[in-house]
Amino acid sequence: MNKRLSVKLWLILCAFIEIFTISLVQAGQNIDSPSSMSEKLNTEKRSLEKLKTQLQILETQENEEERTQETEAQTNEQENTKQINKTPIVINPNENIVLTKEIGEYGVAVYSIDATQVKITDILQALSASFGKSIIVDEDVDAAYLSSYVNISIQKSPLQDILEVVLGIRGLEFIQNEDSIYVITLSKLKEDAAFEYYRDKSVQLYQKAQLKYPNDRRVAKAYLELGNYYYDLGFNFLALQEYKIVLGKYKEPQLIKEALFKTGRCYDSLKDHENARRVYFQFMYSYPKDSLVDDALLSIADSFVEQGLYHKAIDVYERVIREYPKEDTACRSQFNMAKTHVKMGNYRGALQSFLQAREKCDSGQMRFETEYQIGNCLYLLNEYQDAGSVLGNLLVSEPGGEGELMENASFLLGDCFYKQDNYLAAFQIFRRAIDTYSKNSKVPYGMYFMGKSLSAMNMTDSAIQTFHDGMQAYPDNDYASKMALDIGNCYFDRGDYNLAYHAFDNFVKQYPTSELMVEGMIGMADALYHDKKYEEAIKSYLELLKTNDEEKIRQYAFKRIGDCYKSMGKLEQAIKAYLVGLDKDGIAPKSL
Repeated sequence: MNKRLSVKLWLILCAFIEIFTISLVQAGQNIDSPSSMSEKLNTEKRSLEKLKTQLQILETQENEEERTQETEAQTNEQENTKQINKTPIVINPNENIVLTKEIGEYGVAVYSIDATQVKITDILQALSASFGKSIIVDEDVDAAYLSSYVNISIQKSPLQDILEVVLGIRGLEFIQNEDSIYVITLSKLKEDAAFEYYRDKSVQLYQKAQLKYPNDRRVAKAYLELGNYYYDLGFNFLALQEYKIVLGKYKEPQLIKEALFKTGRCYDSLKDHENARRVYFQFMYSYPKDSLVDDALLSIADSFVEQGLYHKAIDVYERVIREYPKEDTACRSQFNMAKTHVKMGNYRGALQSFLQAREKCDSGQMRFETEYQIGNCLYLLNEYQDAGSVLGNLLVSEPGGEGELMENASFLLGDCFYKQDNYLAAFQIFRRAIDTYSKNSKVPYGMYFMGKSLSAMNMTDSAIQTFHDGMQAYPDNDYASKMALDIGNCYFDRGDYNLAYHAFDNFVKQYPTSELMVEGMIGMADALYHDKKYEEAIKSYLELLKTNDEEKIRQYAFKRIGDCYKSMGKLEQAIKAYLVGLDKDGIAPKSL
């Protein structure tokens, strides 16, 4: 008999492992497709029900086998335990239902039910009476579902497990609280939520299998799928622990291979690049002909980039392109290699790589980004006309496109026209980009160059107003200080030196730590000089010299001081200032 039970146990375990496999494979497929969602949910539900039934049968037969092997001493011990525990409660509402409630291990109530050709409604009534909770059926549940006849035999299980089996037969679910159990249909759940619901249920059963059968080699599938579940949720550390158990305790080749590769993925996500590469190399050496070897190589190259080891990364990218020219990884390697050249400042090499990636890559998003990067490289190479042509064609070919790249392309196109001194076109493109993508982080940058374009077209009042609007809307942005400085420049350029001085003075006081502080101080002094306030100008230039000792700044300040003295008719002081400016040591010749 033991041998026969072992065979049964083997077959049942094979069955539920198979169900695990089907369930998780289906769950990983295209769940977002509206046309197949209902079918996938029904399949997921049926798989889950079969899995529950197989586990219940397995537990029941396991208990039967244990009872046949118990010794007389164990029997006596059980009898003594029964006397201590409460007497089982038997509910027999009719001749076809027997429901037993008793106290199991650790004082937890368990139920056994045997029902032959009984309505689901009658079973629910018996469970409600035994458990002391009201069972409320939602009005949307078809009465025919609960009036159907079923055969049920479940031994010593929690009430929740029994309800899942009884209601699951008719595709029903339930929600329970302290006082009641609410029976609902799947229509009460959104399809995506229902899928998550069934997946979570599968995970619970995998965990249950791990606890009950930890030494069975076939439970390795449960560890693997739990790892995949955590990995999909982004819990990479938890996923890593499950994969390590598969690699450390089990010998199934296919499971080990998947767990090994996913371990590398987890290390990648955790930014543990050294361990990630170690695992990927181990995978490549163990499975040199596997279809994922090129993916492992690509990940190794990407990890080198993350650590700033650009030349090593490029060597691996080139290997992927050379050895796997027809795979998708060749396209991604070409693209990632081009981006690596950008990080290295090798814009010419990056441009060549992006042009090659354009020929290899057919995917929409990568092709769009490739075009954007080509335009960006041309811009970085100061080839603004060609860059503008590429970016303009990209925006025209994707009208109404969304995404950060589309937004960045719009602002970059405006900059291309600005760099070509086409200020009207630059202003129009920046304004349109700001109106269209008002939430983009480049809006302050766009407003700044709108003002610069207006200023270049001698529309100073409009430029000043644009700068004021930008400072008010984005006071903490880096471009706010630049706009404040350019307000002074606008006044200065139109010859309004008094307003220019006050604008520069406000800039210096408002942004004392700005990297443009020197320009602001020079602007203040120059405004005083051109306003013929020479003594005040000299003081401003001397104040500038106290804060900055750069040679160019020093020469400029002393020349301006000399100009001030000259304009005041103090030629001797003017000559001294000119000579001090020319003297690298900052000391006038002794003869003077």
